[in-house]
Amino acid sequence: MRIKKIGLERDDGWTLVEAILSMIIMSVMILGLTIVLLAFREHLDRSLAVRTMDQYGNNVIERLTHKLRNAVDVVVRNGPGATNKIDIEFLDPLTLDFTTWEYWRADGNSIKVNNRRIDDYFPPLRLKRGEAYRIMKFTMTPYGVDTPNDFEGADRFQRSDSFIDATWDIRFTIRYERTNLSSDTQSWFYEKEYYNRVYMRNMNLIVRQGITE
Repeated sequence: MRIKKIGLERDDGWTLVEAILSMIIMSVMILGLTIVLLAFREHLDRSLAVRTMDQYGNNVIERLTHKLRNAVDVVVRNGPGATNKIDIEFLDPLTLDFTTWEYWRADGNSIKVNNRRIDDYFPPLRLKRGEAYRIMKFTMTPYGVDTPNDFEGADRFQRSDSFIDATWDIRFTIRYERTNLSSDTQSWFYEKEYYNRVYMRNMNLIVRQGITE
């Protein structure tokens, strides 16, 4: 009785076509992963820029609002570009018989009070090449002057002088821009306005009259 030997076919390895297909598939996977990682990095960079702007913009608005609410007078003058110089007069909290002044102005990429930056960490100390923050607008205007609301624009003429003199609109606009200096970055800019309306409550009080007589 003869026993047949079953011979297995010899595996000679991948063919050239299989090798090429494998390389193409791996290349597509690597390319896809690279695109995803670059998109995620871009999202993080943009989110960080917006958060930095929001933190600074809200801080400036809140501090200026607080100062104006406790001020007894204010003088607004034109500054460079679309900015104002804001001089704020305060009643001395200790003696209540004389006033002091505080001077606000925009200086390119930061807000200064009495020639000192309001925040030493804005703009961020470690900016990448091509990155920049700029102040596009820093204005304070009487009620109804700079407003998209048509009713307010007409309503201001029906208000008393004491109300108009004590009611102000603050508008503060910051722009972030990034220039494409390398193949792994994209040119991008983002601009945002921060706004508040403030009533100078001390301006029409008796304490204001006491220091001007």
